Amino acid sequence: MPVRRNPSRADRGATEPGAPGALPLADAEPAVTGQVLRFIEEHGLSAGDRLPSERDLATQLDVSRPALRESLATLEALRLITRKPNSGIYLAGPNAYPSFESVVLRSNHGLPLDRDTIVHSMEVRNLLELQAIELACERRTAADLAHLASIVEQTGQRLAEKCSIIDLDEAFHLGVVAASHNPVFVQIVHSFYRLSIVRRRVYFSDLRRCRRSHREHQAILRAIGARDTAAAREAMRQHIHEGFWRSILRRTSRAA
Repeated sequence: MPVRRNPSRADRGATEPGAPGALPLADAEPAVTGQVLRFIEEHGLSAGDRLPSERDLATQLDVSRPALRESLATLEALRLITRKPNSGIYLAGPNAYPSFESVVLRSNHGLPLDRDTIVHSMEVRNLLELQAIELACERRTAADLAHLASIVEQTGQRLAEKCSIIDLDEAFHLGVVAASHNPVFVQIVHSFYRLSIVRRRVYFSDLRRCRRSHREHQAILRAIGARDTAAAREAMRQHIHEGFWRSILRRTSRAA
């Protein structure tokens, strides 16, 4: 019968942070990244400030150093931090221009975004969706129309049950972008929907807004089906600006 032995610290390296049954490193890294971001937020650190050493930061967060290293590598790739040899870990300087994905990452971890970031992000999303709907009118196929019509039909069924349509709203908008037949367009716009998920949950908790969104989606679908670029663009502009966009501005103004 083979002898069973307790795993050494080296054996456990990728699964620590020290408690029995801890997540494997690949699963722990996103959680550790959130802890690092919250540490930065709670300690009021700003561009160019120095973070504790890797050893001290791992101790303060009660995480393993391998998991922390993975997290720091992620943050460095997103240009949120910089690691200087023989000096330490620093928040990126004011001219480092962190990636947009870093904004999405903060939102995913429930960290607040300042009003300017929200407004500027929504402004870019609006421009992208208006361009996407023009391409959708030019390039859409019968299969694209069928997909969008199916979403609109499911939305009507959901509303009959008096339930939120948040997931179907996102599916419709991404379906419009997908009808541009530019996969990079879809990837970019999808990031904006990840960014706004918390606010969208609030917005679509109101059944009246859900019904209005449904009516506007029907108008957008008709315009795309007719390849009426001008009508489709105007329908999308009103849909975004008069509904979700105005709601976002009101909420961020109160929070500012």
